[in-house]
Amino acid sequence: MKVGIIGAGTMGSGIAQAFAMTDGYEVCLCDIKEEYAEGGKAKIQKNMNFLVSKEKITQEKADEVMGKITTGLNNICGECDLIVEVALEKMEIKQAIFKELQGIVKKDCMFASNTSSSLSITEIGAGLDRPMIGMHFFNPADRMKLVEVIRGENTPQDMVDKITKIAEEIGKTPVQVKEAPGFVVNRILIPMVNEAIGVLDAGTASAED
Repeated sequence: MKVGIIGAGTMGSGIAQAFAMTDGYEVCLCDIKEEYAEGGKAKIQKNMNFLVSKEKITQEKADEVMGKITTGLNNICGECDLIVEVALEKMEIKQAIFKELQGIVKKDCMFASNTSSSLSITEIGAGLDRPMIGMHFFNPADRMKLVEVIRGENTPQDMVDKITKIAEEIGKTPVQVKEAPGFVVNRILIPMVNEAIGVLDAGTASAED
C-alpha cells in the first residue's frame, strides 16, 4: 500500500515513519515546499540512526525504511491508496488540500485527517467526491500506540473497518470514535487538566507534588 502523508512536521514525519517501518507500505511525504518534506525525511533518518545505535534495528532495516520514503509536493501522490493529512489546524487549509488532492489521486484513494479534535471530520470532507475519516495519531506518532479512528456523518462502516485494520497493521491500537468535540482522549484530558489547575489554585498541593 502506498500512503501519502501531507505535512512533514513532527507529527507528519512520525506517522510517515510508522508506515515506512511496516512491511508492505511505501510513503509519499509531502509539504508545501520540497525542502520542508526533505526536512521531515531527515528527522526520520535521525530516528533510524538512533535505533541502529541502540541495536533496536539493523542498519539494513534502517536503509530499507528510508528507501520506502519519497519526498515532494502533493502531486507525487497520484498512485496513493490512502492520504493522511497532517496540516495546520485550520479548516480552510485542510479543505483546500483535499480539494486539490481529489484531482491528483486515484478514485479509490481513501482520505483521512489527523485533526486533533478541534475540527469536524464531516466539515473537512464537505463537498468532496469521497468520504472522509479521522485517523488521529498521538505524539510521538512513531511510538505512541493509540490511534482514534473517527467516523464523520458520511463515513461508511467499510471505511472505518479498513482504517482500523491499517492502524493494526502498522502496530497501533485503534479505537473507534463517533465525531464529537474532543473525540475521546482530549474530551477526557481537558477536564482533568482543568481540575488539576483547581487543585493547585486551592493550595491542596504544589505543582511539583
